[in-house]
Amino acid sequence: MTGAMPSTPHISLNHITQITDVIFYLQGEAAKGSERLRAYGSLSLEKPPLQRGTIKAHTTINDDFMKDLDIPLNSERDLTIPALNLEQNFTTTTPGDYPDIYKNQLQQSIDNTPSDTITCYTDGSKTDEGCGAGYIITTDNNNTIIHEESHRLPNCCTVFQAELSAITEACNHLITHTNKHIIIWTDSLSSIQALTTLNNNSRTVANCLNSLNHLAANNNLELRWIAAHTGLWGNEKADELAKLGTTSNLIHKRPVPQSHINNYINNKVIQLNNEHWTKNGPKHTKMILGRNSGKTINNINSSLINNRKDYRTAVQLITGHCGLNKHLYNMKKSDTMECPLCGHREETVSHFLGQCPATTHLRGHYFNEYYLSINDIFDNIHITTIIKYTNKTKRLLKPEDIDNTGIT
Repeated sequence: MTGAMPSTPHISLNHITQITDVIFYLQGEAAKGSERLRAYGSLSLEKPPLQRGTIKAHTTINDDFMKDLDIPLNSERDLTIPALNLEQNFTTTTPGDYPDIYKNQLQQSIDNTPSDTITCYTDGSKTDEGCGAGYIITTDNNNTIIHEESHRLPNCCTVFQAELSAITEACNHLITHTNKHIIIWTDSLSSIQALTTLNNNSRTVANCLNSLNHLAANNNLELRWIAAHTGLWGNEKADELAKLGTTSNLIHKRPVPQSHINNYINNKVIQLNNEHWTKNGPKHTKMILGRNSGKTINNINSSLINNRKDYRTAVQLITGHCGLNKHLYNMKKSDTMECPLCGHREETVSHFLGQCPATTHLRGHYFNEYYLSINDIFDNIHITTIIKYTNKTKRLLKPEDIDNTGIT
């Protein structure tokens, strides 16, 4: 992909191209698969090996990987075995059911609601302070408030779970009502879609669906979509209650979402990969990248990703595995380490880019300095300018590259 020389260490190529080492990537994927099986209740434990030694069961290896992620192995998971959703005793209204989605049409629908109808507005919120849900129940066209409530969810929960939790708690509060017309308004289209889809693999969705069906068994229940942040009173009030719930002392227990576990695993993989680079990354590449590793790599990937020849040159300069005599001598491909341009020093990347006296004027033209350290070059000069200088010297160009560039 990079056109790098065969001798280039994989760890350097992984770092430059921002690709996770395959070992850590597979560890993460195995952990995700194991945690899915654990959520399904299908994770079978292996018998410990009979012989002594370093052999470990696969589940033991995974537990070692997961033990410092602060995820209780016996905690209830939101992910569950997919089940068919064949019962829906309530009706739903989505944006597609409106001729046009405008505030006045939604307000008109609310204003035309019969006065004896029970109306409920629900919402969920997730902030830096926490995850909260809230709902308000009214009647008589919002003139009479029956009940309002805020509650908090564990910090690991998603805003999707908060939206569904608000609907669930509202249904549980209304369960004593019978023979009523009840409308639940939510601005979460994803919640309505999840509750009406044929397959479901979420405990939170299943619990909300059960509460809706239970309430709808003795009432005429509607679940309707409402536009968010458009000044509609009920939705704005529910939003206030949901935000209030993020700091509430009343915490409702909810299952851990799979996305939360995957985020922990992904962060662990990134941590292991970074530690591996810090410990084992080649000195030359670390010296080239210096303090601005992210800046240099982003410049390469954004500026040169569509130019394989220049990308190859950048990778060779950063790794030091290139067609300069110092590396060629180490590979037994050259009889000398000396720079062919000046004949006085070893032809290293540092010498070639910043110190060779034979290219002083060329360096001054491109870099505005005659002599620079390798760190100054990669810290302060854009990678495309470095490539232009390199191409002008023709030292790393193949014959076919020279023919196509028109460089003289």
